[in-house]
Amino acid sequence: MILYKYVSFKTAVSIVKNSTIGFSCLEDLNDPFEGTSAHFEDNGEVPASTVANAVRNRMSRGFGVLSLTRTPLNPTMWSHYGDDHRGVVIGIDVDSANLNSSETNLVPAKYGDVIYSSTVPKKQLPQLSTERLMAVGSEIEAFEEQDYELFKRTFLYKALPWNYEEEVRVVKNINSNSSSRYSESSFENKSGEWNTIQFQGRPIYCLSIPMESVKEIYLGCSTYKNISRLGFPEQEYSEIKKEWRAKGISVFNVRQIKNNWQLESYVHNGS
Repeated sequence: MILYKYVSFKTAVSIVKNSTIGFSCLEDLNDPFEGTSAHFEDNGEVPASTVANAVRNRMSRGFGVLSLTRTPLNPTMWSHYGDDHRGVVIGIDVDSANLNSSETNLVPAKYGDVIYSSTVPKKQLPQLSTERLMAVGSEIEAFEEQDYELFKRTFLYKALPWNYEEEVRVVKNINSNSSSRYSESSFENKSGEWNTIQFQGRPIYCLSIPMESVKEIYLGCSTYKNISRLGFPEQEYSEIKKEWRAKGISVFNVRQIKNNWQLESYVHNGS
């Protein structure tokens, strides 16, 4: 199954060169209401609101989220995440990239469809024991059916206006005993091999993936005419595309369909 990631041209070059894909913490995503759909029963011992806040905090720092989508030709996604149509969409085979495995993903891609709703779910989750609460964000490393409802509420519910994204998420454990949130470092855990970088004051957890899992690249309809402004001379741009094709990646251009608001892809050996 191929899913897609909208990025800038510069980021696409880095992804292919380093064979990595970036995960972000829940608190660093662009929706401030991430993780607020998990509500718990009040058992009289610990206030339900305290448990909800603790779960959200531990989930946010302990796990990384990779946001993918189902189509490379969504004009709104190009505007919001594809650098105003000057960027790139990367098609990733999630099976080849080990993003569908239940052994290394808390939420594999096959279970990661985001649920869009007009109201916050009202059903309360069972209260967590102190032991279970302490395990959240550190000890959970693989998909477990008993935890899916908790992770679904935390990571997979969003407000209805976001439904244009058609988002599919992958959630992984990003805990490391040897690095902090604000340091650049490399580490390995059961979820994979990681390289942490800082981008605009927040950490990006770059997961190593097999090069052959990058199957497709789509160049935005404004990429070529802005390539020098993006910091890439035309000759270098041509060489980069040749390198991508040499790696077995299918490279497409994107354009507007004549007399239509929709986009289409096509193969062009030139620009």
